[in-house]
Amino acid sequence: MSQTTVKWDGRTYPYIPPKQLNVYASLSLHTEAEEKIDPVTYEVVRHAMWNINVEHGNTIMKISGSPSCAYGHDFNPSLMDEHGDFVFFGPFLQYLSSATGSAVKWTMEYRSDNPGIHDGDIFLTNDPWIGATHQSDVALIAPVFWEGKLFCWVGNTLHQWDMGGTAPGGFNPMAADVFWESGCIPPIKIVEGGMLRKDLEEEYMRRSRMPQLVALDLRAEIAGCNVARERLLALIARYGAATVKGVMRKLQDDSEKAFLKRLETIPDGTWRESSWIELKGPGDRHLYRNALSLTKRGSTLVFSNEGSDPQDGTLNCTLVAWKGAIASMVCSQMLFDQMFVVEGAYRHMEFDVTPGTISCATFPAAVSAAPPGVLLQTIALSGLVISKMLSCSSDEQLRTEVQSCMGAAMYPVCAFNGIDQRGAPYASFLLDPVGAALAGLSWKDGVDTGGWPWDLQSTMPNVEDNEWFYPILYLWRKELVNSGGAGKYRGGNSGELAFIPHGTEHISLFTASGHCAVPGPGLHGGLSPATTKFRLQRGAEVRQQLHATRRMPTSAEELQGKTEFVAPKAFDVSQTPADAFLLSWAGAGGYGDPFERDPARVVLDVQRGNVTQAWAHEAYGVVLDPQGEADLAATGKLRTKLRKARLRNAIKRERRKVEATRALRVAEGLLLADGQLACSKCEHEICASTENYKLHCVLIERPVKATNPYVLDPKVYVDDKMVFRNYACPSCGLLLQTEMARPSDPPLWDIQLAG
Repeated sequence: MSQTTVKWDGRTYPYIPPKQLNVYASLSLHTEAEEKIDPVTYEVVRHAMWNINVEHGNTIMKISGSPSCAYGHDFNPSLMDEHGDFVFFGPFLQYLSSATGSAVKWTMEYRSDNPGIHDGDIFLTNDPWIGATHQSDVALIAPVFWEGKLFCWVGNTLHQWDMGGTAPGGFNPMAADVFWESGCIPPIKIVEGGMLRKDLEEEYMRRSRMPQLVALDLRAEIAGCNVARERLLALIARYGAATVKGVMRKLQDDSEKAFLKRLETIPDGTWRESSWIELKGPGDRHLYRNALSLTKRGSTLVFSNEGSDPQDGTLNCTLVAWKGAIASMVCSQMLFDQMFVVEGAYRHMEFDVTPGTISCATFPAAVSAAPPGVLLQTIALSGLVISKMLSCSSDEQLRTEVQSCMGAAMYPVCAFNGIDQRGAPYASFLLDPVGAALAGLSWKDGVDTGGWPWDLQSTMPNVEDNEWFYPILYLWRKELVNSGGAGKYRGGNSGELAFIPHGTEHISLFTASGHCAVPGPGLHGGLSPATTKFRLQRGAEVRQQLHATRRMPTSAEELQGKTEFVAPKAFDVSQTPADAFLLSWAGAGGYGDPFERDPARVVLDVQRGNVTQAWAHEAYGVVLDPQGEADLAATGKLRTKLRKARLRNAIKRERRKVEATRALRVAEGLLLADGQLACSKCEHEICASTENYKLHCVLIERPVKATNPYVLDPKVYVDDKMVFRNYACPSCGLLLQTEMARPSDPPLWDIQLAG
């Protein structure tokens, strides 16, 4: 299935390109656009439209009562032209970028005649096969008419508190199919002629355990659409419809030109990455592959999910969500100066997908856990394949966007429900892991608990706010030393929290996540970060400990009782006031060989508490003297010894040096010169550029837990055997790449340049 179709309810529906939209006899589209607009008018109108879209988002935040909106910014407003193509996308949650556009195109095709699309209407959908990433992400789209013609669309998507189904809060780790989850709503006219339809609102609220909060969120989305529509009509009245439409067209065209200019600096080729997600549901003990490849052919980027495992259990993600995941990193890394005008990239992106896989699931697969699972992991994989591609660019500025695997690459959903401290029912999930770690870049370290590269405004909630919203008492929330992936530039460290029930006798917990057994990748020799851990300390009796010691515990080591590791897919786990719950989330991957890190940086890491002295010695090969400074002589000897150890199984043969001055750098450790790939450190040839360089490297296989001090033995969660592979230059021992794989897997051909 390609990007030209969508599936829903067992049927395949065509995606209608803009040039075919005149088939809708009942819709008269406004297409007149001024071709020449003076620069001053253009700047005024484009910034006015940007501000309208931001005001649209701010309106939602002001009205919604949801912490996921206020802190996680789990929403995004958008402005689309008359065809449903993007003009502006908001600076909030970027992976929603494909949802509203897909919803508009489907609605125009299947709702134009019955019930019709008219002035003052607003349509609602949460159908993941039409215009949502999962059922909790509810999309509202509103047509904007001018003089009887459909001028454009405004829309938004907001994660709602609880949309019903068998799991409070919307994530169901036990779902066998979509019928176990919140219901899918194809586009319905929730507002007709400016009036909220009471019958549909009541049907909508009836699904939820928290109807009043859902009703508030619905009104927040409606208000956002109304504000945007009113502001746009005022803008059109002031500057003229043709001028405003002309600015829309120019924004899209300028975005396309910027995108194409950057593509011109990159050679054709294919770049690949894959990662692992564990457990299709409670009781399962297997791993599943999520694969992504990016092929550049001239002015086109083709994204493929070839190699991904078949859809199964609760692992699944729809095409709508998968496309949005990819677009979020394309926008972040290649359209960073285009004010979120993603349409320029969409014009040159193709999606070559295999239906029935975990990243292109067909109906009726269970998909409620898509955003924290395969979707978020695909964002991380997208960042990696795009980074591998940008590493080959001749544009030095573009190369600064190269980055390793982001932190919290699968969101660690810790959902809970029960009766709160005020005696009322509640259902929600912790937003603390929004403080994810930023990846190591090609020129700087990642930021500890710094957020995500594709989500600019989300923030960690205040501990006090969470304690007010929910019946919990925090014991600690802190950053985890050593949790970022080691590298020439280290990945950011992640965080950990612990709480006990407070003002309630029982909390029901469930999890929906991954990267507990196998960590995410590093890049160009960088090591993997810490994994996610869900733990219950049974019988901790913290209140008794507090009474006896008058001191709040600050680490797991200070808690008594028995440790129980909770699986990343678990349902209805009971926590009593005697138990402490601990959550630590995955850090960000490292960039480049850790032995290439400046020892002075490692000293600062140790002094600041980001890295321990023991990990500095083991991962970075840095020896500190009694004063805590780097012993450069001892460090040099240790690193030489460790590199030689990598070469223990190297095949001895004569290797010639390439002419480095005429070489193109295609990775941190790889040069391309005269059709040969060579090591950037020693400049010795490795193999022809038409071959998989990994087959000519020294392979060192290590246990998965050797990559980071916080990684558990995968056997805690899964029965599948995994290895941590290190590929080193056969001449000097420079670490060129790492990967997590099954022992029987062939080396991933991750950098395949066109001949």
